[in-house]
Amino acid sequence: MPKTALILSSGRTGTQFLAHYFDANYHDVVALHEPPPARWLRIASHAHMRGSLSDDRLRALLAWKRRHYDDRLAAQLYVESNPFLSGFASVLGDVWEAPIVIHVVRDPRDHARSSLNHGTGSGIKGLANRLIPFWYPDVRRILALDHAPSWIERTAGVWSIANRLLCDAAPRYPQYHLLRYEELFDESHSGLRALCAILGLPYREHGSAVAQGARINQSRLAALPDWRDWSREQCRSLDRICMPLMREFGYGDEAEWRERVSPESADG
Repeated sequence: MPKTALILSSGRTGTQFLAHYFDANYHDVVALHEPPPARWLRIASHAHMRGSLSDDRLRALLAWKRRHYDDRLAAQLYVESNPFLSGFASVLGDVWEAPIVIHVVRDPRDHARSSLNHGTGSGIKGLANRLIPFWYPDVRRILALDHAPSWIERTAGVWSIANRLLCDAAPRYPQYHLLRYEELFDESHSGLRALCAILGLPYREHGSAVAQGARINQSRLAALPDWRDWSREQCRSLDRICMPLMREFGYGDEAEWRERVSPESADG
């Protein structure tokens, strides 16, 4: 069996690009983005987040899923880039032996913007999120909110829940690594170089990672602008859900952000 690396996140972190990069550049690597049965994994992941699916059932589903492709892999390294596995964080080591767990985190303000501008709260996606059980995490119940969350709060909740699960599971995995989305796609490709080193692969140029990552994550709508154009209440609503984890990852320390979320500040 090949060595396994799992790239996990809250979503909107360039997972599609990363799968393409590793699959296209290394002949002894098979890299897949959200391989089947992705829809079932999404539902199971969110059901487990809410406490509606046990670890045993989660483990059995993941083992069944693995059989879909194990016999077809002929590579030294298998990379699965799949944010739907974040809810499986506690059982990954029961299905894959000594997996390399790559936890990619993105600024929650940009995660919220990217999610909403890709239609999370509208159109077919919005309809699915409202009608299909466990298609979207039950943010209100999981975080014990005392009100129906806005869409900014829902995306912030997804970010908080997924990243907390991955952080809590980290001690289970000797080969756990935390990378920032912003470094994966910076001008020097510093995060991508670091990821290659973790996987024991030489870094290879493949066009512009910055340009490709930006194209894949390009907004389709204009539902939410940059956070500097948010109202103070929008800033506060995300801050309430994402702190202190947001600060632990190095986000939200800007003087302008701190002023906007301060209880003393008011919209002009």
